[in-house]
Amino acid sequence: MNTADNCLSIDEFTVLADAGELNTVICATPDPYGRLVGKRLTIQAFRSLGLAGDGINASSFIFAVDLEMNPLDLPVSNAANGWADIRLVPDLSTLRRVPWEPNAALVICDAFEPGSDTMLAVAPRTILRDQIERARQQGLGFKFASELEFYLAATPPREAWDLGYQNLKMLSDYRSDYQMIQSSRDDWFIERIRNQMPDFGVSIESSKPEWGLGQQEVTLDYCDTLEMADRHVLFKYGVKQLAHAADLTVTFMAKPKIDDVGSSCHLHVSMWDADMDESLCWSSRPAGGMSEKFGAFIAGQLAHAADITLMFAPTINSYKRFQPDQFAGSAIALGNDNRSCAFRLVGHGPSYRVENRIPGGDVNPYYAYSATIAAGLDGIQRQLPIPEIFDGNAWTGENITLVPTSMHDALHRFAECKMLRTGFSDEVFEHLLTSSQHELTAFDSHTVTDWECRRYYERV
Repeated sequence: MNTADNCLSIDEFTVLADAGELNTVICATPDPYGRLVGKRLTIQAFRSLGLAGDGINASSFIFAVDLEMNPLDLPVSNAANGWADIRLVPDLSTLRRVPWEPNAALVICDAFEPGSDTMLAVAPRTILRDQIERARQQGLGFKFASELEFYLAATPPREAWDLGYQNLKMLSDYRSDYQMIQSSRDDWFIERIRNQMPDFGVSIESSKPEWGLGQQEVTLDYCDTLEMADRHVLFKYGVKQLAHAADLTVTFMAKPKIDDVGSSCHLHVSMWDADMDESLCWSSRPAGGMSEKFGAFIAGQLAHAADITLMFAPTINSYKRFQPDQFAGSAIALGNDNRSCAFRLVGHGPSYRVENRIPGGDVNPYYAYSATIAAGLDGIQRQLPIPEIFDGNAWTGENITLVPTSMHDALHRFAECKMLRTGFSDEVFEHLLTSSQHELTAFDSHTVTDWECRRYYERV
């Protein structure tokens, strides 16, 4: 059954394909960085491989490379196993048309072991499926929403590349957070996002200019966990495609410039029964507020936030965003509608939820949602008490723990996190740990930065 807005049934797909309105099917799966990777198939090939066959073959190395596509020699894919193929099997509930490519459809695939009906354990979508199932076995389900921020430059992508992404002409000239004048100026492009994303099966709530120069925020409607992670990745894919076609350069980096505000991805999560019929967040007590189970779920997130920050902040750049007084969720506290806290309670009754303000725009939603569920389930299992509500400025509060502010610290904390190792399995945990260690080594040992040249070139 199709769950996303505007997805295609097989019958609808067949009608469009037979009429010649579709000639390409993009078969893609999210990689470790939340990018879509895969192949473009003809209609005939999709029918024979994706519908009637065993799936689309792809090298397992797509889950074992860095951002430059350098192989990382991980157990899932290395020289010893010949970077063996895996199978990409379409999840037909995600089949949809691509509004900006009228003759193309796109379907998200799950990764399977070759010659087996077992999903590849380290694939991001598998990791999240496993956490959803863990919750289901405890009678629980979750709904998420990603609130993404990004920067737009009025410099064409190829020119931006040639400039090394330095001194780009941003879409706005001055701070315009919530300003409708700037919103009107930007809407020649942002309107394409609001109107075409729903046709792509990604439901949009709202858009607005953000505080940074050229920065935008688009809020996605909440939905079930896996579908929301898919929508998050499809949204970023779509924004990049639309921006490129409009000669704009877009970035979801957490901190593109040290002298401008970072881009967040606030994660909203609510807890439901396994059938997704009843919210379990709001207490039935006359005064309302957090239910005991939802309180324990949030307490688990608070308890493990520092240890799992790597799942919310996956790059070197992520940690440049964690600065006080810039609304990054660096202070681990729970507040009622308090943006200085890493965790913020919003809504009431059926809309009651917690917002995690730690992740940046560079987050992989499959990892972040999985870590959120695992930490929350641990809090429920340990019956942690409802957390205290912090009142005031959490950045200057006493006895407030901060998230790790460097990837070195985050990796160290992550490596020692027994909760996530148990919740994810040794295989998945080691895969994530080793991948991140490679990323840190690439920066520490194989890079000379502009800062180093300016500081040391003539002076040492």
